[in-house]
Amino acid sequence: MSIFASAKDRLMEQAALSFLNSQVLAPFGQATSLRMDSNAKTIRVELDLKGETAPVMIEITGYEVFNEGDRFFLSARSASTSREWLTALANAQLCGKRIEIPEQAGRWLTRML
Repeated sequence: MSIFASAKDRLMEQAALSFLNSQVLAPFGQATSLRMDSNAKTIRVELDLKGETAPVMIEITGYEVFNEGDRFFLSARSASTSREWLTALANAQLCGKRIEIPEQAGRWLTRML
C-alpha cells in the first residue's frame, strides 16, 4: 500500500468512526476501532454493544460505494463476524444488496475511495 493510500485510509477511518458512533450506533453502543484497506476493499470494525459481554468484530470484504443519479449506495461481497448467527444474518440480508446511504456521505466517499 502506498503512503498516500495508507494516509487516505487513516483519514477515512477517523471520519467513518465518528459518523458511525454519532449517526448510527448511539442507541446500540459504539464502535471502538475501525480499520480500512481501500486497495483490498476491506473494513474491520470492533463494536462494544449494549448487552454484550465481549466486543463484536465485523469484517466486510469487497465493498463498493456507487451512485445512481443523486442517490448513493454501499454494497459488500461478504461479511464475517465474531458471532456465528450475525455472520449468517449479514450474508443473507446485506451482502450482495444495495444499501442506500446519505447523499453527503456518498459524495464524500466516492471522492475519497
